[in-house]
Amino acid sequence: MLFHRYGKFTGGIDLPEEKQATIDEPISAGPLPDELHVPLNYSDQMPPASPAVSPGQAISRGELLARATQGGLDIFAPANGVVRDISTRDITLTKLRGQSELLAREPVRDWEKLSAEQLRELIREGQLPTFRRPGEAIIDWLEEARRHRSGQLVINAMEDQPFVTADHRLLVEHGPEVIAGASILARAGRIGQVTLAADQQKTENYQHLTAPAQAHGLERVALPRRYPIGADNILLSVLTGREVPCGGKAADIALAIIDAASCFAIYRWVACGDRLAGRVVTLSGPGVKRPGNLFVLFGTNCHELAAPAEGPLVIGGPMIGSVASARSVVGPGCDAVLALEPTSPGVATQCVRCGWCRDHCPTRLNVAVLNDLYELGHVQPANLLGVLSCLGCGVCSYVCPAVLPLTERMRQLKKSLHALPGRDRTAEEKFARHMRRRGTRRRWLARRKKTKTANHE
Repeated sequence: MLFHRYGKFTGGIDLPEEKQATIDEPISAGPLPDELHVPLNYSDQMPPASPAVSPGQAISRGELLARATQGGLDIFAPANGVVRDISTRDITLTKLRGQSELLAREPVRDWEKLSAEQLRELIREGQLPTFRRPGEAIIDWLEEARRHRSGQLVINAMEDQPFVTADHRLLVEHGPEVIAGASILARAGRIGQVTLAADQQKTENYQHLTAPAQAHGLERVALPRRYPIGADNILLSVLTGREVPCGGKAADIALAIIDAASCFAIYRWVACGDRLAGRVVTLSGPGVKRPGNLFVLFGTNCHELAAPAEGPLVIGGPMIGSVASARSVVGPGCDAVLALEPTSPGVATQCVRCGWCRDHCPTRLNVAVLNDLYELGHVQPANLLGVLSCLGCGVCSYVCPAVLPLTERMRQLKKSLHALPGRDRTAEEKFARHMRRRGTRRRWLARRKKTKTANHE
């Protein structure tokens, strides 16, 4: 066995894998669309960039399309083409030329000879986003990790949602580049330890990563696939025993976590000088005739990508993904486009107080009480009950026999709480300290019980 096995968490559920259609499908070239609708920002949390081109202008792949405003990122052309239209949300490119293919690139720079400062400057010049949702600039993520003196970087390759296999195929076909990209981030952020966390049932596919991992001093960890172990907060708790504060981030506990696709993008830019113009997307679901793992250009319309699939499309996994609109396009955080058959879950009824939502909640929230507060419109008490710790994983809605939209209600409570003008941050910090002490005491009691059992034997 190549990977160490350890780690559990309380709650969660066992989901059907549903990956058989694409798990062994190699990454192939996605279709070159008639048009690309390139967004002016990589996520709703970023301000839109200012267009730097005009309609009718011919552009080349990698050419600047829009210049970043404060807090955003520059936008570059994913392919050769002509600017057809510019709106407040995107730039439309037509008459596209080139290939939508993940071509191999030879290194043009020996990054191992560069200092941490030189690597950070290269990453800043790259204007790269993280390949996850919600997206942020990788340089901002890196600077935050440096400010908090993060001592461990975790590559989250658990991919615990059904159907999705994009990161798995990236590790199988480009695993050494992913490991090198993680090493680049660790050196740039002065992070001493790097850990790759993957599904223990897939470790046989990653045997070729043994030598690269040893060369870069990377630790490999295999964990059981129990949803939502792929959530950042849960994974960090399983690996390190540290709990992210209520409403906080990994950097708050001196840790950093990133995805495999972001590591691969960093390697391609720093070592090869190639800014990725797309990403690997899993195209699957019962409504897809030819499922696979495709390298798709940014700005490709999701419905055109899945054609001739009919019915609704889900961007991302089925548990936390969002329903694609007619204008939804592939972006850095789009790891899957799924054509799922619509289901009729039934009519929501009153809460029956079964306790399943609380028992399966990975963050141990009393979801039933929080649902009562939502229905009563009481936002502030939800803060004291720790609703900001909600992962939005969808487990509570999945197990609810009353068919209540609990996940959406928790999301609305968090949104309302953030919008409160007199938000009590002191109470939040007090609750976070309480949860940390509770977790520390629980681990201490577990160790004490284990020691007594060993002494008795």
